[in-house]
Amino acid sequence: MRVRILGCSGNLVGKYRTTSFLLDDSFLVDAGTVTEAMGRRDLRKIRHILISHTHMDHLKGLFPLVDELVMMGDYSVELVSVAPVLDIITNNLLNNLIWPDFTVIPSVSKAVIRLKEIPLERPTVLDRISVTPVLMTHTVYTVGFVIRQDDGQGFMFTADTGPTKRFWEVAEGERDIRFIIADVSFPNRLADLAILSGHMTPSMLMESIDAHELGDRLFYVSHMKPVFAREIIAEFERSGRKNIRFLRQSEILTV
Repeated sequence: MRVRILGCSGNLVGKYRTTSFLLDDSFLVDAGTVTEAMGRRDLRKIRHILISHTHMDHLKGLFPLVDELVMMGDYSVELVSVAPVLDIITNNLLNNLIWPDFTVIPSVSKAVIRLKEIPLERPTVLDRISVTPVLMTHTVYTVGFVIRQDDGQGFMFTADTGPTKRFWEVAEGERDIRFIIADVSFPNRLADLAILSGHMTPSMLMESIDAHELGDRLFYVSHMKPVFAREIIAEFERSGRKNIRFLRQSEILTV
């Protein structure tokens, strides 16, 4: 599985793009960045869009994508998440007030967006990719994911989260996980703001790693606010930990 990082920043500023990962050309994990990073030929290949939560930096790319697909003709995508996340999208965004309801456009039978509800903590297979949502700790209903290809190899993604427990318990029991992508949005000095807004600092992530004996796992730090990125990186580097790296926009990871 190839994991192309379309965007991984905690804000859209200048060259920095927000969270979206493309798996093997046809599967998006979150949709903070889509059309800004992909041409029309590649957009046609997208079949599934997995959404962790409904904050706009993880969802805004959905809207220009579906608008573009309508113009291409007979194309559709499957919007995949747990029921509370899909409910927020349909009731508050695809409501013909904020954005047209593309679940019935151009018709119910040929809608550009098809909704796919998946259950918590149970794997769902979509085109040979297995997805297991895990409830996180954020300011809105949010799930992280265990994502595996058909040979069992995979990775985990916290999505946005503050200090949490269940995700790390699940991580302890997972095998054949190549890496974990983890949200660290703020430096240690802004711990109160991180907790209030449902994010982590370097210390919070390292405490979770130690508490759950995950020091042998490879971590990629994601969702850094661009204004704090250098400070966050310096705090991790001072820790001397060799298993923590920093996700880079446009890089490709291999599972």
